Amino acid sequence: MKLSIIIPTIGRETLSKVLQGICDCEDFDKINPEVIIVFDGPSWNLSTDFTVLSTEDKKGVSSARNLGIENSTGDILVFIGDDTIPTKSWLKNVQNFHVSHPEKNMGLLGMVNWVPELAKDSFHQWLLNNAQFSFSSIRKHGATWRHFYTSNISVKKELVGNIRFPEDFSGWGFEDILFGYELHKKGLKLLFDENCEVLHDHPQTLEEVLAHTRNARKNAKAFEEKTGITVLPQGFKLTTLRLAIFLGSIFSFLSPKIGWWVEWKRDWVDKK
Repeated sequence: MKLSIIIPTIGRETLSKVLQGICDCEDFDKINPEVIIVFDGPSWNLSTDFTVLSTEDKKGVSSARNLGIENSTGDILVFIGDDTIPTKSWLKNVQNFHVSHPEKNMGLLGMVNWVPELAKDSFHQWLLNNAQFSFSSIRKHGATWRHFYTSNISVKKELVGNIRFPEDFSGWGFEDILFGYELHKKGLKLLFDENCEVLHDHPQTLEEVLAHTRNARKNAKAFEEKTGITVLPQGFKLTTLRLAIFLGSIFSFLSPKIGWWVEWKRDWVDKK
């Protein structure tokens, strides 16, 4: 099976680390993946033998990923970010999964950890399993379309067919989840492999996380309108969550993690 690795980018400095990480993977020459770098906007001068594409105008990450899909020639579409660096065994793990699970509906969700210097920071430790990903829950209950994290995921191109990422979503959040939901309707089954790991090299602040959360809330409303599926809390769940936020705000002095959770959930629950 041929792999097509699609990397949308805005030209982050970490892109070079991602590309080097791919080249440093075990069995890189043997697997010989197709690597497609798609700039959201005009392309930068990039010295590489990989395929470099551009959306020309800044249209958003969905447009970049879609352009990558349309220009891919592989059997497997692999999505990572321009700030998620593959570990040594990552490429081999992706290849082995799809060889051993050749059915067109089988997809692989890999692990996203922080680079070592960020992994030591308490805020980024909290962020990993709260506002960013849900790996703790996935370990217990398995992965679903709700966990279609394009930081490290791969699916069969045959299953994708004409499905594309929504280009009418703005900014961060839910564009990949909607893509995963559309694949789910065609029978997608996601399996999680913690050993198929990339390292996230993107330091973040609470202010940036809250801005992403507010944007994700807007996209969540668009997701609900498109699918009829409720993702924002309502009714008793909303009341309970607001009570938890109130209590958390009282006891936030006990731990920074409580304060971070309160700020995050407050922006998720209440429109600003």
